[in-house]
Amino acid sequence: MKKLLYISLLFALILSSCKKDNLKNYSNPHITSFYFNKHEKIEGIEKIKFTVDTTACIIYNKDSASFNCDFSRVLPVVSTYETLSSISINGYGWNRVDSIDMRAPITISTVGGNKKRSATYTVILNKHKVEPDSIIWSKTSINENNITSIKSSTYNNVIYLFFTNNSGETKIYSSNTGNNFSLIYNISDLNLNFNKSTIKNEKCLVASGDNKSLYYIDLTNITSGFSPIELPESSEIIDLWGIINNKLFATIKSDSPKYMSYDDTSWVEEKCNMLDELTTIGSAKLCNDNSLFVISGSINDNLTNNVLATQDGNYWINTINQADTLLYEPVNNACVVDYYDYFYLLGGTKKDGTTPNCYYSKNDGYSWNQLKSYQRPAKDFTAKVNMTACALNDYIYMFNCNSSSNIEIWRGRINKADFIND
Repeated sequence: MKKLLYISLLFALILSSCKKDNLKNYSNPHITSFYFNKHEKIEGIEKIKFTVDTTACIIYNKDSASFNCDFSRVLPVVSTYETLSSISINGYGWNRVDSIDMRAPITISTVGGNKKRSATYTVILNKHKVEPDSIIWSKTSINENNITSIKSSTYNNVIYLFFTNNSGETKIYSSNTGNNFSLIYNISDLNLNFNKSTIKNEKCLVASGDNKSLYYIDLTNITSGFSPIELPESSEIIDLWGIINNKLFATIKSDSPKYMSYDDTSWVEEKCNMLDELTTIGSAKLCNDNSLFVISGSINDNLTNNVLATQDGNYWINTINQADTLLYEPVNNACVVDYYDYFYLLGGTKKDGTTPNCYYSKNDGYSWNQLKSYQRPAKDFTAKVNMTACALNDYIYMFNCNSSSNIEIWRGRINKADFIND
């Protein structure tokens, strides 16, 4: 029994001696990888990819983390080439299980196993400083050109793109993947103007090129084509504003402009406190769940800075009059899209015929600013006269074209931590 105990103690002593001897042989203190453990309050934090520069001793993430993420208590995972004798963060010993405050850059100091070499790394967590977050863009195209009017929308998780060309064709493309669009409808005997159109749910309503006819198509039965909607006698459409409370609101001119609604059966003249403003031509229009917005356009050939809004179709306010920050440049035939609680105003033409900057606002329309450099598409992006946009499944889509170019499809996604590497 004593002999067995002696052998056990001897083996333990030899093992301990081997560990000390091995540790003395470890001379490389450098870090090989850095990432975060999963966090119950920051979805996808473990997907943030860091670069470890062993020459400059800097660790940083290439893609910016979301503005909204709280990095005050996160747990890094640090791997090294060899076993260390010690590791510390910001000068304090670290046991690798305590969370770290990463709201500001930190330093990680490592000491090799032989205690002869050390390294100090600066860890920088790149995070957006302002809202909204940056947008990561990709570009594809549709081989269609000579576009005269264009409109996009989504229904039942499908993107629909409507347009007419200078050959008189009306075409509809669709996609349920967001990348590959297919032609699903083509007709050449209608002269439609999708600059004067509105789409909500399964209905697309569009004026004719001469403004004297109105048509609709049901997205659940596209093969049935466009059907006419009878207008009041001897009238023409100034513009369609949108559908709210199951009624289409439009300004229609016979002997004088009239503000009217259509409920699938008949036209009714409605009261309106801003009829003069709603004789606008070429406005950007947006219809969300409970409001209509009509932005810019021209009245008697003069561009306006209006941002008109209504929740019932009858009483309108001009939100731009209440703004105290930068106004957007007045523009004709721009488009507006509601994406992650912001309005994006894109494309169109200014008074001098040039295309304006792109703007964004909180989706109340009260104040506008130019898109920041980190929100814009790539350097080769130029806003063209004909543009439309929609949003689906975390993505924003811009369809951009002019009389000679193919239709560019710009697909963007806000750079949030939960899909940084998607």
